Amino acid sequence: MNLPFGRAALLLLATLAPLSGTAQDFLGIDFSDLKLNAFASASTQLDPTRTASDTKSAPKSVANNVEVLLRANGIPFPNLPNSVGSAFASAAGNNDGSFGVGVNGFFFPNSLPPNALLATATLSQTITNNSAINVSLFADVSIPAPIIALFGVGDSFPSGVDLRRDVQASVNATFLTKITHPDGRVVEATALDYGIFLFREAVSGALGAIDADGALLPRFEEPDGSFGFQLPNLHEGSLKLAEFAPGDVLELTLEYSASASTGFGETGVFAAIGDPFNLSAGGGGLDLLLVATTPIPEPATWMLFATGLLALRLATRASAQRRSAGIAG
Repeated sequence: MNLPFGRAALLLLATLAPLSGTAQDFLGIDFSDLKLNAFASASTQLDPTRTASDTKSAPKSVANNVEVLLRANGIPFPNLPNSVGSAFASAAGNNDGSFGVGVNGFFFPNSLPPNALLATATLSQTITNNSAINVSLFADVSIPAPIIALFGVGDSFPSGVDLRRDVQASVNATFLTKITHPDGRVVEATALDYGIFLFREAVSGALGAIDADGALLPRFEEPDGSFGFQLPNLHEGSLKLAEFAPGDVLELTLEYSASASTGFGETGVFAAIGDPFNLSAGGGGLDLLLVATTPIPEPATWMLFATGLLALRLATRASAQRRSAGIAG
């Protein structure tokens, strides 16, 4: 039987094409329940360290969210009113990968230890490759704009003062992968790192900030005297997270964090990803996509491959015979 050339070519391409789809499309790729965690801590001169957390675990098909709010001994950041009415650390997240974390407060002069606020939210999942094929995992990730704002902090620091009393702040989103191979080898990697890290320049004393790649960020100034640093919203489409072979166990962790501390002067600090004021997740999201490739075709695949080659050969021979007949005529 002679197959038309176009059909034979399509058959051959279908044999070699990689497969892609959602988790339900792949037999032998086992997904654990999603684990969600929200955590907050606060410590001030007047309060000992206090913490709060919320944890849930369930399949992705079951809607879940986590939220924590921890009030601190302080007032809100100037000109950033909130429904809480005090300094706080808060975190929220859901199993669609939408997170919001933030710390907010204005503190009066105090001594060590400094006022310190921390909020984190994480999503984690384990994927086991019990199939006979290699699998690549991609993600579409959206992250709301990270921001750090400061009030009452100057571009100098008094000499002789303990540097631990200087303001510190960071806000960051990271996507971490860990692959455990059947022979026990472990490979860890950071697939995504997006955030802001505050620093004080040693010579000039100026406050500055860098992103996760170490690039300097521009500073914005507000009429009330506050200033800060901000990154734009991030959308990373088809971000490759990992490639794992049969028998491999892949652990994924998406983490948002916001932290700030200060112990010198009347200082306002604010660091956030998303909207921490009303404990909404603040936008963003996460979608996973599996792409499977078969490095060594199975016998049935080789048979289909051979059939495609034979069809191509027959179609080419038939075409040549028709051309020869036409010339002879």
